[in-house]
Amino acid sequence: MKVTCNIIRDVLPLYVENMVSDDTSLMIEEHIEGCQDCTNYLNEIKTSSNPPIDTDISPLLKIKSTLRKKKIKTAIMSIMLSIIIGVILIAFLTAPEYIPYSEKSVAISEIEDGTVLAIFTDQVSGFNINSYPTDDNTGYIYHITTWDNIWNQRINISRGNNTVLNTNDENVVAVYYYQTNHEDDILIYGKDIVPNGGVVTLPRLFLVYYLIIAIASIAFCVLMMILFRRNEKVFSLAMKLLFLPVSYLIGHLIIKGFKTVSYAATRDFYAILLITIPLFIAFLIAINLIKAYKNKGKDNENQFTV
Repeated sequence: MKVTCNIIRDVLPLYVENMVSDDTSLMIEEHIEGCQDCTNYLNEIKTSSNPPIDTDISPLLKIKSTLRKKKIKTAIMSIMLSIIIGVILIAFLTAPEYIPYSEKSVAISEIEDGTVLAIFTDQVSGFNINSYPTDDNTGYIYHITTWDNIWNQRINISRGNNTVLNTNDENVVAVYYYQTNHEDDILIYGKDIVPNGGVVTLPRLFLVYYLIIAIASIAFCVLMMILFRRNEKVFSLAMKLLFLPVSYLIGHLIIKGFKTVSYAATRDFYAILLITIPLFIAFLIAINLIKAYKNKGKDNENQFTV
């Protein structure tokens, strides 16, 4: 059988890649020695199989720089988020849990020289003492409250020390224990010169202000979304910001329900934040996942159309 140019050209690509046997190589080489057309075809194959190398790496460097910046931003955001959550967590753990007097957290004792001591039990990690003179200036009235916290209960067990009430030798007329449960102050030392100590401790109200701010922020973000519904960037930013006050509102409902007052408002506020931040992050992740899913659907639809 005569070896034609068509046969040679069919195997020339394999010949160039050294993928033929020695006998086939010998056959090809004998043919191209006497065939200029096949020789030219071989040269074309060799030229096309060795394209010029693009040595411009600037696009790769830009991609590398972009990825590095994203990694740095992600690391910074992760560190900042961890610090914020850590600070809030510590604040929550150290926030006061007020102790009712029914647990006998403090006792008052007077020694021979007239010094009046406040003696605290082991469950007390902190206390607060307020004093003011009587109307007739014959001495002072004292109000005491005590608290504990999760930090001292679980991690760093440190307790409040006993303290002297009349450090300046003033006359202690009465000592009241004010509770944080709407009950009247309790006389624990001296004479009850003013019924109920003259004071009924009220709960703190600042949680209601944060709740009002959250509701107002929700209304503002919704308004921005309506006004800029055709501006994709502003609409997307307003929608993301909307979930921050929404997360706070959900956190408040989880911790306090529909109540807006608290005797341990600081502790409740930190507890709300501990729910708000992870919930807000979860909302942002959900938004990004939904957006990515929609974009993927559009890409598939475009490919199908093409």
